[in-house]
Amino acid sequence: GYRSLMKTEYDIIVIGAGLSSLMFLSKMVSNKSKISILVLEQKDSIVRNQSFCVWEGPGLINIEKEFKLRAKHRWDKILIENNKEKIKKNIHPYHYVCHDGQSTLKKLSRQLNAKVKILYASKVTRINQINEKIQVISSEGNFCSKYLIDSRPKIEKNEIKSDYMQQAFIGNEIEVNSNYFNKDEATIMSFSKNKTETEFIYQLPFTKKRALVETTLFSTNPDLRKLQQKHTRNLKKYGNYKILKSERGIIPMAVVEAKANKRIMKIGTSAGMVRASSGYSMRKIANWISNHKGKTLKKNNLLSFRYTPNPLLDFFDKIFLRVIKDYPNKSPDLFFNLFNQSNHKSLIKFLSDKPSWLDIINIIMSMPKRLMLKGLLKKK
Repeated sequence: GYRSLMKTEYDIIVIGAGLSSLMFLSKMVSNKSKISILVLEQKDSIVRNQSFCVWEGPGLINIEKEFKLRAKHRWDKILIENNKEKIKKNIHPYHYVCHDGQSTLKKLSRQLNAKVKILYASKVTRINQINEKIQVISSEGNFCSKYLIDSRPKIEKNEIKSDYMQQAFIGNEIEVNSNYFNKDEATIMSFSKNKTETEFIYQLPFTKKRALVETTLFSTNPDLRKLQQKHTRNLKKYGNYKILKSERGIIPMAVVEAKANKRIMKIGTSAGMVRASSGYSMRKIANWISNHKGKTLKKNNLLSFRYTPNPLLDFFDKIFLRVIKDYPNKSPDLFFNLFNQSNHKSLIKFLSDKPSWLDIINIIMSMPKRLMLKGLLKKK
């Protein structure tokens, strides 16, 4: 029937129709190119209960404009809380911006022209490299290509270049009865008492009555069941609420360097496109794509797009990960100091992977010196 009529040979096969694949293809496949691309996505459709957040402002690529997206909400003020202390910062001319996962992925996949075929509900079970070809065995059939883009999140042990932490989060978009929220203010971190892990609440209000509230944990071995209990307790303070949406997940926090391969290009999590110290990826992906501005994907130039990490930021992130792993009871102070002491422009550029040397000096000056030295000097 239909399957036997389907083309099985492509120039490039892509595994996964997530953010990195779709952002990359939407910019790099030109209408004129004579290239055939197949995307195999194991989910049945784009129903992603997730949010993608980024910092926006001067000196950063404007993701909405560049990728023809519309953000769900933006905030000019950010709030950090630790014990009884609060820092509120007006970050103008920068913003903290939230994109809805589902509508973002839908928009990006609509921008892919007829050159790209997306096949949903197709789970890849094997990849064979045979001479000049790659064979992909999937639940929807077997396909062949010259090159492969692999966005599956599995990270190989020998590609991890730092301590390995995980960021677990459980979140709900909730609606309350009264005007509870200040919709101009995003609470980036409100720390909870936890001696062995870094734990905080993250609150993004979309209206006076609606907000995304997440309980987040940085841990070597997060327990989602316990986290769910904590999250349910955290939601009690909002009184009567209605759950509109739920999201949960575990993001690896590690400095990753994917090994080179002649025919396979890794992207996304397993290529190191998630910022090790924060778990953010959308900005990193956008920066990577903009480094190749003006280039288009051709039949044989795929590997020239390979992601290369920034050694300086990786160096920082390694120290950072070691500190939050070895001194979790101190990490609220670390983040609090960082937001409190540093110039917000430097901090945002640092968090967005675009810092100048001056920004980096500003960040170093605002970090707790002894703690960072401990992280630096402690051998793995």
